[in-house]
Amino acid sequence: MIFLLIVSLSSITSFYYNSELYVMTGFEFNVFLIPVSKYKDFLDVQTNLTDKLFKDYNPTVSPVYTWIDVDQPIGYDREAPKRWNYTVFLYYLKLVEVKEPEEKVSVVLELMEYWFDARLSWNPSHFHNTTTFYTRQDNVWSPTLTAFGVNDIMDFRDQDNRMVCVDNTGFLWNYISVRVSANCQMDVSRFPFDTQTCQIQFCLPIFYRVQVEVLSEIYEGIMDEKIFKTMGNSEWKLINLTNRVAVLKYNDNMGNMDLAIFEITIRRNPLYYIYMIVFPSFVINFVSIVGVFLNGADKMSRLNVGLTNIMTMTFILGVMADKIPRTGNIPLLGIYIIINLVIMLIAIAIVTAITELRRWATPRLKLKRTALRFQ
Repeated sequence: MIFLLIVSLSSITSFYYNSELYVMTGFEFNVFLIPVSKYKDFLDVQTNLTDKLFKDYNPTVSPVYTWIDVDQPIGYDREAPKRWNYTVFLYYLKLVEVKEPEEKVSVVLELMEYWFDARLSWNPSHFHNTTTFYTRQDNVWSPTLTAFGVNDIMDFRDQDNRMVCVDNTGFLWNYISVRVSANCQMDVSRFPFDTQTCQIQFCLPIFYRVQVEVLSEIYEGIMDEKIFKTMGNSEWKLINLTNRVAVLKYNDNMGNMDLAIFEITIRRNPLYYIYMIVFPSFVINFVSIVGVFLNGADKMSRLNVGLTNIMTMTFILGVMADKIPRTGNIPLLGIYIIINLVIMLIAIAIVTAITELRRWATPRLKLKRTALRFQ
Protein backbone atom coordinates (compact mmCIF):
# COMPACT_ATOMS: atom_id res chain seq x y z
CA MET A 1 0.00 0.00 0.00
CA ILE A 2 2.81 2.40 0.88
CA PHE A 3 4.60 1.48 -2.35
CA LEU A 4 1.50 2.30 -4.41
CA LEU A 5 1.16 5.64 -2.64
CA ILE A 6 4.78 6.54 -3.37
CA VAL A 7 4.36 5.58 -7.02
CA SER A 8 1.20 7.70 -7.28
CA LEU A 9 2.85 10.72 -5.69
CA SER A 10 5.85 10.43 -7.97
CA SER A 11 3.61 10.26 -11.05
CA ILE A 12 1.65 13.34 -9.90
CA THR A 13 4.90 15.21 -9.29
CA SER A 14 6.24 14.33 -12.71
CA PHE A 15 2.96 15.40 -14.30
CA TYR A 16 2.96 18.74 -12.50
CA TYR A 17 6.44 19.61 -13.66
CA ASN A 18 6.00 18.37 -17.22
CA SER A 19 7.14 21.34 -19.31
CA GLU A 20 5.27 20.02 -22.36
CA LEU A 21 1.94 20.45 -20.59
CA TYR A 22 2.46 23.86 -19.03
CA VAL A 23 3.84 27.21 -20.13
CA MET A 24 5.51 29.04 -17.27
CA THR A 25 5.19 32.80 -17.21
CA GLY A 26 8.63 33.28 -15.81
CA PHE A 27 10.82 30.18 -15.56
CA GLU A 28 10.77 26.48 -16.35
CA PHE A 29 11.75 24.18 -13.52
CA ASN A 30 14.15 21.59 -14.89
CA VAL A 31 17.64 20.78 -13.68
CA PHE A 32 18.56 24.44 -14.18
CA LEU A 33 16.44 27.60 -14.16
CA ILE A 34 16.13 28.67 -17.81
CA PRO A 35 14.22 31.94 -18.50
CA VAL A 36 11.49 31.83 -21.12
CA SER A 37 12.55 35.15 -22.60
CA LYS A 38 10.42 35.20 -25.74
CA TYR A 39 7.17 34.57 -23.92
CA LYS A 40 8.01 37.11 -21.24
CA ASP A 41 8.91 39.67 -23.91
CA PHE A 42 5.54 39.07 -25.51
CA LEU A 43 3.73 39.69 -22.23
CA ASP A 44 5.72 42.88 -21.63
CA VAL A 45 5.00 44.19 -25.13
CA GLN A 46 1.31 43.33 -24.80
CA THR A 47 1.15 45.11 -21.47
CA ASN A 48 2.76 48.23 -22.93
CA LEU A 49 0.44 48.09 -25.92
CA THR A 50 -2.76 47.75 -23.90
CA ASP A 51 -1.64 50.39 -21.40
CA LYS A 52 -1.14 52.85 -24.24
CA LEU A 53 -4.39 51.97 -26.00
CA PHE A 54 -6.58 52.09 -22.92
CA LYS A 55 -4.91 55.08 -21.24
CA ASP A 56 -7.35 57.64 -22.66
CA TYR A 57 -9.90 55.18 -23.99
CA ASN A 58 -13.51 55.41 -22.80
CA PRO A 59 -15.39 52.10 -23.30
CA THR A 60 -18.74 53.75 -22.55
CA VAL A 61 -18.65 55.99 -25.65
CA SER A 62 -19.22 54.58 -29.14
CA PRO A 63 -16.99 55.29 -32.17
CA VAL A 64 -20.01 55.96 -34.41
CA TYR A 65 -19.70 59.23 -36.36
CA THR A 66 -22.52 61.57 -35.32
CA TRP A 67 -21.66 64.84 -37.09
CA ILE A 68 -24.38 64.15 -39.57
CA ASP A 69 -27.91 65.30 -40.27
CA VAL A 70 -30.19 62.29 -39.81
CA ASP A 71 -32.89 63.90 -41.93
CA GLN A 72 -30.64 63.88 -44.99
CA PRO A 73 -30.11 60.90 -47.33
CA ILE A 74 -27.14 58.56 -46.98
CA GLY A 75 -23.88 60.02 -48.34
CA TYR A 76 -25.04 63.61 -48.59
CA ASP A 77 -21.87 64.82 -46.81
CA ARG A 78 -18.94 63.78 -49.01
CA GLU A 79 -16.37 64.88 -46.43
CA ALA A 80 -17.83 62.65 -43.72
CA PRO A 81 -16.60 59.06 -43.31
CA LYS A 82 -18.69 56.22 -44.65
CA ARG A 83 -21.31 54.66 -42.46
CA TRP A 84 -19.99 52.70 -39.48
CA ASN A 85 -20.11 49.00 -40.38
CA TYR A 86 -21.41 46.24 -38.16
CA THR A 87 -21.46 42.63 -39.36
CA VAL A 88 -23.41 39.65 -38.05
CA PHE A 89 -21.61 36.47 -39.09
CA LEU A 90 -23.53 33.18 -38.78
CA TYR A 91 -21.17 30.40 -37.76
CA TYR A 92 -23.69 27.63 -37.03
CA LEU A 93 -27.44 27.13 -36.68
CA LYS A 94 -29.46 24.42 -34.97
CA LEU A 95 -33.22 24.06 -35.21
CA VAL A 96 -34.61 23.32 -31.74
CA GLU A 97 -38.39 23.17 -32.10
CA VAL A 98 -41.31 24.32 -34.19
CA LYS A 99 -44.60 25.18 -32.47
CA GLU A 100 -47.19 25.27 -35.22
CA PRO A 101 -50.21 26.40 -33.12
CA GLU A 102 -48.19 29.38 -31.85
CA GLU A 103 -46.53 29.95 -35.23
CA LYS A 104 -43.14 30.08 -33.55
CA VAL A 105 -39.76 28.55 -34.41
CA SER A 106 -36.82 28.27 -32.00
CA VAL A 107 -33.20 28.05 -33.14
CA VAL A 108 -29.78 28.15 -31.52
CA LEU A 109 -27.41 30.50 -33.33
CA GLU A 110 -23.64 30.59 -33.08
CA LEU A 111 -22.72 34.09 -34.21
CA MET A 112 -19.67 36.28 -34.64
CA GLU A 113 -19.87 40.05 -34.35
CA TYR A 114 -17.49 42.30 -36.31
CA TRP A 115 -17.05 46.03 -35.89
CA PHE A 116 -14.41 48.77 -36.07
CA ASP A 117 -13.12 51.12 -33.44
CA ALA A 118 -10.47 53.49 -34.80
CA ARG A 119 -9.36 54.33 -31.27
CA LEU A 120 -7.98 50.80 -30.87
CA SER A 121 -5.58 50.83 -33.83
CA TRP A 122 -1.79 50.85 -33.62
CA ASN A 123 1.36 50.44 -35.68
CA PRO A 124 2.57 46.84 -35.26
CA SER A 125 6.19 47.78 -35.97
CA HIS A 126 6.24 49.84 -32.77
CA PHE A 127 5.27 46.79 -30.68
CA HIS A 128 7.43 43.94 -32.05
CA ASN A 129 4.94 43.22 -34.86
CA THR A 130 2.12 42.47 -32.46
CA THR A 131 -1.03 42.45 -34.57
CA THR A 132 -3.71 41.09 -32.21
CA PHE A 133 -4.53 40.61 -28.56
CA TYR A 134 -7.46 39.31 -26.53
CA THR A 135 -9.19 41.18 -23.75
CA ARG A 136 -12.34 41.23 -21.68
CA GLN A 137 -15.32 42.72 -23.48
CA ASP A 138 -15.84 45.14 -20.60
CA ASN A 139 -12.62 46.90 -21.58
CA VAL A 140 -13.90 47.97 -25.00
CA TRP A 141 -17.03 49.49 -26.41
CA SER A 142 -19.22 46.92 -28.13
CA PRO A 143 -22.60 47.23 -29.88
CA THR A 144 -25.72 45.71 -28.38
CA LEU A 145 -27.08 43.18 -30.84
CA THR A 146 -30.88 43.08 -30.81
CA ALA A 147 -33.14 40.48 -32.37
CA PHE A 148 -36.02 42.16 -34.19
CA GLY A 149 -39.58 40.83 -34.04
CA VAL A 150 -38.90 37.81 -31.80
CA ASN A 151 -40.71 36.27 -28.85
CA ASP A 152 -37.63 35.52 -26.80
CA ILE A 153 -33.83 35.60 -26.94
CA MET A 154 -31.47 33.89 -24.52
CA ASP A 155 -27.72 34.53 -24.36
CA PHE A 156 -25.78 31.47 -23.21
CA ARG A 157 -22.52 33.31 -22.58
CA ASP A 158 -21.19 33.95 -19.11
CA GLN A 159 -21.65 37.65 -18.52
CA ASP A 160 -18.39 37.88 -16.56
CA ASN A 161 -16.16 36.07 -19.06
CA ARG A 162 -16.93 37.58 -22.44
CA MET A 163 -13.85 38.04 -24.59
CA VAL A 164 -13.08 40.04 -27.71
CA CYS A 165 -10.19 39.99 -30.14
CA VAL A 166 -8.63 43.28 -31.28
CA ASP A 167 -6.30 43.66 -34.25
CA ASN A 168 -4.01 46.53 -35.19
CA THR A 169 -6.49 48.08 -37.68
CA GLY A 170 -9.11 48.61 -34.97
CA PHE A 171 -11.07 45.58 -36.14
CA LEU A 172 -12.82 43.76 -33.27
CA TRP A 173 -14.82 40.57 -33.08
CA ASN A 174 -16.41 38.34 -30.47
CA TYR A 175 -18.52 35.18 -30.26
CA ILE A 176 -22.20 34.91 -29.34
CA SER A 177 -24.29 31.82 -28.63
CA VAL A 178 -28.00 32.61 -28.40
CA ARG A 179 -31.33 30.85 -28.57
CA VAL A 180 -33.94 32.82 -30.49
CA SER A 181 -37.67 32.14 -30.65
CA ALA A 182 -38.99 33.97 -33.69
CA ASN A 183 -42.48 34.48 -35.05
CA CYS A 184 -43.07 32.59 -38.28
CA GLN A 185 -46.28 32.75 -40.28
CA MET A 186 -46.99 29.20 -41.37
CA ASP A 187 -48.87 27.80 -44.34
CA VAL A 188 -50.24 24.39 -43.31
CA SER A 189 -52.41 23.82 -46.38
CA ARG A 190 -50.18 20.87 -47.37
CA PHE A 191 -49.75 19.46 -43.85
CA PRO A 192 -48.01 17.03 -43.24
CA PHE A 193 -46.16 17.52 -46.55
CA ASP A 194 -45.61 21.21 -45.86
CA THR A 195 -42.55 23.43 -46.19
CA GLN A 196 -42.10 26.54 -44.04
CA THR A 197 -39.90 29.61 -44.48
CA CYS A 198 -38.94 31.57 -41.37
CA GLN A 199 -36.75 34.60 -40.73
CA ILE A 200 -34.47 35.57 -37.85
CA GLN A 201 -33.75 39.29 -37.91
CA PHE A 202 -31.11 41.38 -36.11
CA CYS A 203 -30.66 45.12 -35.90
CA LEU A 204 -29.06 47.99 -34.00
CA PRO A 205 -32.20 49.98 -33.23
CA ILE A 206 -30.68 52.87 -31.28
CA PHE A 207 -28.61 54.15 -34.21
CA TYR A 208 -29.88 55.96 -37.28
CA ARG A 209 -29.54 54.25 -40.62
CA VAL A 210 -27.54 57.17 -42.04
CA GLN A 211 -24.95 56.51 -39.31
CA VAL A 212 -24.73 52.70 -39.19
CA GLU A 213 -24.72 50.03 -41.88
CA VAL A 214 -25.64 46.50 -40.79
CA LEU A 215 -24.24 43.56 -42.79
CA SER A 216 -24.85 39.81 -42.65
CA GLU A 217 -22.69 36.86 -43.67
CA ILE A 218 -22.83 33.06 -43.47
CA TYR A 219 -19.83 30.86 -42.84
CA GLU A 220 -19.25 28.81 -45.99
CA GLY A 221 -18.26 25.75 -43.96
CA ILE A 222 -21.79 25.14 -42.69
CA MET A 223 -23.10 24.90 -46.23
CA ASP A 224 -21.29 21.58 -46.58
CA GLU A 225 -23.81 18.75 -46.97
CA LYS A 226 -22.54 16.81 -43.93
CA ILE A 227 -22.82 19.86 -41.68
CA PHE A 228 -26.00 21.19 -43.25
CA LYS A 229 -28.04 18.06 -42.56
CA THR A 230 -27.22 18.22 -38.83
CA MET A 231 -28.91 21.61 -38.44
CA GLY A 232 -32.46 20.20 -38.53
CA ASN A 233 -34.15 17.85 -36.08
CA SER A 234 -36.06 14.57 -36.22
CA GLU A 235 -39.28 16.15 -37.52
CA TRP A 236 -37.95 19.00 -39.64
CA LYS A 237 -35.18 19.03 -42.22
CA LEU A 238 -33.36 22.22 -43.11
CA ILE A 239 -33.34 22.52 -46.91
CA ASN A 240 -32.17 26.09 -47.44
CA LEU A 241 -30.35 28.86 -45.58
CA THR A 242 -29.85 32.34 -46.98
CA ASN A 243 -28.90 35.77 -45.70
CA ARG A 244 -29.60 39.30 -46.79
CA VAL A 245 -29.95 42.83 -45.48
CA ALA A 246 -33.35 44.48 -45.79
CA VAL A 247 -34.40 48.02 -44.97
CA LEU A 248 -37.28 48.55 -42.60
CA LYS A 249 -38.91 51.70 -43.98
CA TYR A 250 -41.37 54.09 -42.43
CA ASN A 251 -42.92 57.28 -43.73
CA ASP A 252 -40.18 59.33 -42.13
CA ASN A 253 -36.47 58.85 -42.68
CA MET A 254 -35.67 58.71 -38.97
CA GLY A 255 -37.44 55.40 -38.34
CA ASN A 256 -35.66 53.46 -41.09
CA MET A 257 -33.17 50.79 -40.08
CA ASP A 258 -31.14 47.96 -41.59
CA LEU A 259 -32.16 44.40 -40.72
CA ALA A 260 -29.66 41.54 -40.97
CA ILE A 261 -31.91 38.65 -41.99
CA PHE A 262 -31.13 34.94 -41.90
CA GLU A 263 -33.87 32.98 -43.67
CA ILE A 264 -34.33 29.26 -43.17
CA THR A 265 -36.54 26.92 -45.19
CA ILE A 266 -37.57 23.73 -43.41
CA ARG A 267 -39.48 20.69 -44.64
CA ARG A 268 -41.51 18.41 -42.42
CA ASN A 269 -40.83 14.68 -42.28
CA PRO A 270 -44.31 13.22 -42.97
CA LEU A 271 -43.48 9.61 -42.08
CA TYR A 272 -44.75 9.93 -38.49
CA TYR A 273 -48.16 11.19 -39.62
CA ILE A 274 -48.36 8.58 -42.39
CA TYR A 275 -47.98 5.58 -40.10
CA MET A 276 -49.75 7.14 -37.10
CA ILE A 277 -52.75 8.79 -38.81
CA VAL A 278 -53.03 8.19 -42.57
CA PHE A 279 -52.51 4.42 -42.66
CA PRO A 280 -54.55 3.57 -39.49
CA SER A 281 -57.45 5.78 -40.59
CA PHE A 282 -57.44 4.12 -44.02
CA VAL A 283 -57.52 0.64 -42.47
CA ILE A 284 -60.27 1.62 -40.01
CA ASN A 285 -62.35 3.17 -42.75
CA PHE A 286 -61.93 0.19 -45.09
CA VAL A 287 -62.84 -2.37 -42.42
CA SER A 288 -65.79 -0.27 -41.28
CA ILE A 289 -67.20 -0.01 -44.80
CA VAL A 290 -66.86 -3.80 -45.23
CA GLY A 291 -68.62 -4.28 -41.87
CA VAL A 292 -71.43 -1.92 -42.76
CA PHE A 293 -72.20 -3.75 -46.03
CA LEU A 294 -71.69 -7.22 -44.53
CA ASN A 295 -74.61 -9.57 -45.23
CA GLY A 296 -76.30 -11.13 -42.24
CA ALA A 297 -75.67 -8.23 -39.86
CA ASP A 298 -78.68 -6.46 -38.40
CA LYS A 299 -79.35 -2.76 -38.69
CA MET A 300 -78.08 -1.80 -35.22
CA SER A 301 -74.81 -3.67 -35.66
CA ARG A 302 -74.12 -1.84 -38.88
CA LEU A 303 -74.97 1.50 -37.31
CA ASN A 304 -72.65 0.75 -34.38
CA VAL A 305 -69.78 0.05 -36.77
CA GLY A 306 -70.43 3.28 -38.64
CA LEU A 307 -70.76 5.42 -35.50
CA THR A 308 -67.57 3.93 -34.06
CA ASN A 309 -65.74 4.86 -37.26
CA ILE A 310 -67.11 8.41 -37.13
CA MET A 311 -65.99 8.80 -33.49
CA THR A 312 -62.53 7.53 -34.41
CA MET A 313 -62.16 9.98 -37.30
CA THR A 314 -63.37 12.82 -35.07
CA PHE A 315 -60.76 11.93 -32.46
CA ILE A 316 -58.04 11.92 -35.10
CA LEU A 317 -59.20 15.35 -36.25
CA GLY A 318 -58.87 16.61 -32.68
CA VAL A 319 -55.33 15.26 -32.41
CA MET A 320 -54.39 16.93 -35.68
CA ALA A 321 -56.01 20.23 -34.61
CA ASP A 322 -53.49 20.50 -31.74
CA LYS A 323 -50.61 20.49 -34.25
CA ILE A 324 -51.69 23.26 -36.61
CA PRO A 325 -52.46 26.97 -36.18
CA ARG A 326 -56.06 28.09 -36.23
CA THR A 327 -56.16 29.57 -39.70
CA GLY A 328 -58.72 29.61 -42.48
CA ASN A 329 -56.84 27.00 -44.52
CA ILE A 330 -57.84 23.34 -44.20
CA PRO A 331 -54.71 21.16 -44.20
CA LEU A 332 -54.31 18.29 -46.63
CA LEU A 333 -54.48 15.72 -43.83
CA GLY A 334 -57.69 17.31 -42.56
CA ILE A 335 -59.24 17.04 -46.02
CA TYR A 336 -58.26 13.35 -46.11
CA ILE A 337 -59.92 12.64 -42.75
CA ILE A 338 -63.04 14.63 -43.69
CA ILE A 339 -63.32 12.62 -46.91
CA ASN A 340 -63.14 9.43 -44.85
CA LEU A 341 -65.93 10.78 -42.66
CA VAL A 342 -68.07 11.64 -45.70
CA ILE A 343 -67.50 8.19 -47.21
CA MET A 344 -68.57 6.59 -43.95
CA LEU A 345 -71.65 8.78 -43.69
CA ILE A 346 -72.60 7.92 -47.29
CA ALA A 347 -72.13 4.21 -46.52
CA ILE A 348 -74.37 4.46 -43.45
CA ALA A 349 -76.96 6.39 -45.43
CA ILE A 350 -76.94 3.78 -48.22
CA VAL A 351 -77.24 0.87 -45.80
CA THR A 352 -80.03 2.59 -43.87
CA ALA A 353 -81.88 3.46 -47.07
CA ILE A 354 -81.56 -0.10 -48.39
CA THR A 355 -82.77 -1.54 -45.08
CA GLU A 356 -85.79 0.75 -44.97
CA LEU A 357 -86.50 0.11 -48.64
CA ARG A 358 -86.45 -3.63 -48.03
CA ARG A 359 -88.74 -3.26 -45.02
CA TRP A 360 -91.19 -1.22 -47.08
CA ALA A 361 -91.01 -3.27 -50.27
CA THR A 362 -90.97 -6.83 -48.89
CA PRO A 363 -94.65 -6.98 -47.70
CA ARG A 364 -95.88 -5.40 -50.90
CA LEU A 365 -93.93 -7.82 -53.07
CA LYS A 366 -95.35 -10.73 -51.10
CA LEU A 367 -98.88 -9.46 -51.58
CA LYS A 368 -98.28 -9.02 -55.29
CA ARG A 369 -96.90 -12.55 -55.67
CA THR A 370 -99.86 -13.94 -53.76
CA ALA A 371 -102.32 -12.09 -55.97
CA LEU A 372 -100.59 -13.36 -59.10
CA ARG A 373 -100.64 -16.91 -57.77
CA PHE A 374 -104.43 -16.93 -57.33
CA GLN A 375 -105.09 -15.56 -60.79
